Amino acid sequence: MKEQTIYSYRLLSRFHWRLGGYASQIICLFGLLWGLSIIASIPFQELIISLSIIAMLPVLHFLLLLLYGYSASTRLKVTPDSLVSPWWGAGTEFPVSLSFYRGAEMTVCLGGLLVPAALYVWLPISYGTALMTGSVVFILPRLLALFSSIGKPKRTRVKYEMTSISFLLTDG
Repeated sequence: MKEQTIYSYRLLSRFHWRLGGYASQIICLFGLLWGLSIIASIPFQELIISLSIIAMLPVLHFLLLLLYGYSASTRLKVTPDSLVSPWWGAGTEFPVSLSFYRGAEMTVCLGGLLVPAALYVWLPISYGTALMTGSVVFILPRLLALFSSIGKPKRTRVKYEMTSISFLLTDG
């Protein structure tokens, strides 16, 4: 008989991103666009039409996460919640280490800001503004979850779930 190890996890905390989180993102997105339309003298309607470019952001976040997983030799899988999760399909079969989670989320957050910033100069002003605003708003759940990981023990494991991230501690 093969030796088997069964781990028991204890939930330390869970970071939820529910309807209120999505509503705050939408309010932030339109509020920032409205403010930028006044500051930059861009018609608000033009910025709203330019929002179509933010459809590339979930793909960018997912590709950055896959790239980090590949560089760390960790197998990631696409989950069925890829269009409704604030983590856009990020998932692993098993909980990942806290260091992997922090590295992956920092890579996605920084890449999610730097790539749109690099594209900003090549796009029309309304599309560049919409892309940068969307990238700032779309990393909010990731940044807040990353900040909630501060102070957790190094042995903590992190599990991606539908609309939450769970911080678990193994008993064994």
